[in-house]
Amino acid sequence: GHAQQLGSLPDVNVSVAEIIGIVRTMIHRTSDIEREMAKSEKRSQELRHHLDEALRTADEDELTGVPNRRAFEKIYEQEYREAREALDPLVVAFCDIDHFKKINDTHGHDTGDRVLRAVARTLFRISSERCYVARHGGEEFAVLFRGKSLQDAADILDEARKSLSERRFVNRETDTPIGFVTFSAGISNVFAYPDRSAALKAADTALYWAKENGRNQIALAE
Repeated sequence: GHAQQLGSLPDVNVSVAEIIGIVRTMIHRTSDIEREMAKSEKRSQELRHHLDEALRTADEDELTGVPNRRAFEKIYEQEYREAREALDPLVVAFCDIDHFKKINDTHGHDTGDRVLRAVARTLFRISSERCYVARHGGEEFAVLFRGKSLQDAADILDEARKSLSERRFVNRETDTPIGFVTFSAGISNVFAYPDRSAALKAADTALYWAKENGRNQIALAE
């Protein structure tokens, strides 16, 4: 029996060698897997970053850097719901650059773009957690005020209008004066209307009135 046991030792040794081999392979595989996981984690981080970037750019107006119409519609829907529940006032305004087509036609699109950026910056200065500014399209901007009365919101917007109207613009390429750049605005108390779109329509109607009656002013919706 003793000899038999000795005879079986080489088999045991082979088994140990095999086990060591298997363990080594497992260690290599584990580190390979860990490397792959680290790569995969890096890839998923990059993917998340690209996704965040894509979402941000999808919500951002490329020319002016302020939120775009798509972003505005999302925030308007959200603020409408939250403000109604919290019984907060909500005010919406449309601002439209006066004689913008004339600026574009006379001084070219580069100057037109500069004017758009300047107006966006002026309006963006009044933005905060409770005041949201977006480019709604073309030369039109939308502003949403949460927690402000119609008159208070109109006063804030009027300050922005005044500060813009005091600046003189010059065509950089030709040194030709553009003169003053102004905007007109229509503003409405959102909860005075049956729904969100009716409030927007009221602000738009007030804007039209401001345009028809001399421009460079804020008109309050009826």
